[in-house]
Amino acid sequence: MAVTVAALTVPRPDELLEAVLELNRAVTVDMHADEIVYEHVQRMRQLFVGRFFCVRLLSRDGAELGTVYATGRLRTEQRDQIALTRDALKLHGLNAPHPPTIAISERYLPVFVQGVRGFDVPLADGSVIAGIMSVEYPDEAAIPADDRALIVQLSLQLSSALRNARLHRESLYLRDYLGKLLDHANVPIMVMGRGGEITLANRAFLTITGMKREEIIGQDWLSFLPEPERRRLLPVYINAMRGEPSTNFEAKLPRRDGSAAQVAVNAASILSPDGDIEGVIYIYRDVTELRELEEQIIHAEKLATLGQLAAGVVHELNNPLTSISVYGEYLLQKAVRDAAPASDIEKLRRIVDSAQRILNFTRDLVTYARPSTERPVPTDVHELLDQALGYCEHLIEETAARVEREFDPSLPPVYGVRGQLVQVFVNLITNACHAMPLGAGKLVIATEPAGDGRLSVRITDNGKGIPEQHLQRVFEPFFTTKGEGKGTGLGLSIVKNIVEQHRGAINVQSEVGRGTVFGIELACRPDPREAP
Repeated sequence: MAVTVAALTVPRPDELLEAVLELNRAVTVDMHADEIVYEHVQRMRQLFVGRFFCVRLLSRDGAELGTVYATGRLRTEQRDQIALTRDALKLHGLNAPHPPTIAISERYLPVFVQGVRGFDVPLADGSVIAGIMSVEYPDEAAIPADDRALIVQLSLQLSSALRNARLHRESLYLRDYLGKLLDHANVPIMVMGRGGEITLANRAFLTITGMKREEIIGQDWLSFLPEPERRRLLPVYINAMRGEPSTNFEAKLPRRDGSAAQVAVNAASILSPDGDIEGVIYIYRDVTELRELEEQIIHAEKLATLGQLAAGVVHELNNPLTSISVYGEYLLQKAVRDAAPASDIEKLRRIVDSAQRILNFTRDLVTYARPSTERPVPTDVHELLDQALGYCEHLIEETAARVEREFDPSLPPVYGVRGQLVQVFVNLITNACHAMPLGAGKLVIATEPAGDGRLSVRITDNGKGIPEQHLQRVFEPFFTTKGEGKGTGLGLSIVKNIVEQHRGAINVQSEVGRGTVFGIELACRPDPREAP
């Protein structure tokens, strides 16, 4: 049915204002483009009765047609044709269409089956054409004078709503994308707000600290730090809040288990769109392993220095020790020939053995980092343990410790260097005596098969035990739990080195207040790689 000219009324100013207010209430930035178009076109249909409206939106890259919404039947040949009149471009100050998929026409080409005349309005997103609105009139209709100006005003509001929705989507995408980038970064990152509260902590930060995100977000980060670190890091935070970045500032990052990771910190201000400082971002670099490596290098240098000193000690001790050994051997043989008392002969034998053990020990200290040149031989491990207990007899007597031997007589000989293995057992027994309570010590030495041509030796004491945080470090050079001046921290390091040179393994188990167990596995057969 044809629409008469009289039906094409122009909305009053109050009606237009009310429609604009309704659109402001109905349209939000989180709506999809087709929902925004629907709301605007419905208001236009109510205000401009008898007109046809068609909105066609391009895809974001402009390569193809996206949303199409029409209030009537479209002509098949025009539905997918995107054209814009030159007058419309000129009216809206657009010098050239963008993207170039939009054709330019000198006159308006109707898109509705019932449409005869009309005009088009570009829906611009800045200087980019995001779509086209077509407004058409039926056969008998005459275009009211104010139609174009009023509809253009509403189309500008539609363009603004579409643009705001796009910017909102992009901002959410960028926020989520940035959040994922920070969260999956392979370096620890933490963000603090103006009040010192944690607003962001990525996975690497949570991993290195052992904390959970819900435990620390919103909390005052400085409260997690011990007082000395808090005093050191507070100026870094204050400087960043003043816009002064800090780089490669080393600090200790606390962990859940009470330990701390050594980290290098880079701190920088976070600015708001207005240029105000909203917070501070901290980017950490874990240098714990680097610092541990530096300490190992320092230890190696100490060992090298110690080797040089030991060489001098060996030179100074060699002549008197040789004399003690030679004359002791002479006196031992004379005592045997003269049928001296057995106790005197045993004392002389211990003098000779001890002198030789000192000579071997100083030689081993010089060659600590090198495998021994002395060839291993099959040796009864029980004889080695008895000999080590004999050397430590004075310590055992001083502590009044009770010694229990749990030897397996069926064990085959151990394959090793006799002097070095005795040194291992002497060191472990000495440590046990130092740890056990005076008058109530109990030292258990047990042997048993370990399978695959190996045997096991366990040295157990009921001493004060080793704290858990120290168990992994007891074999490090220069690490000691003894007081200052009571230990060099070299004993267990040398023990471990000797055991490993014998193709063995050593482990430790301890419980504070209950005692310590050192377990050693040794080979009973020669290394097949050794030459016969």
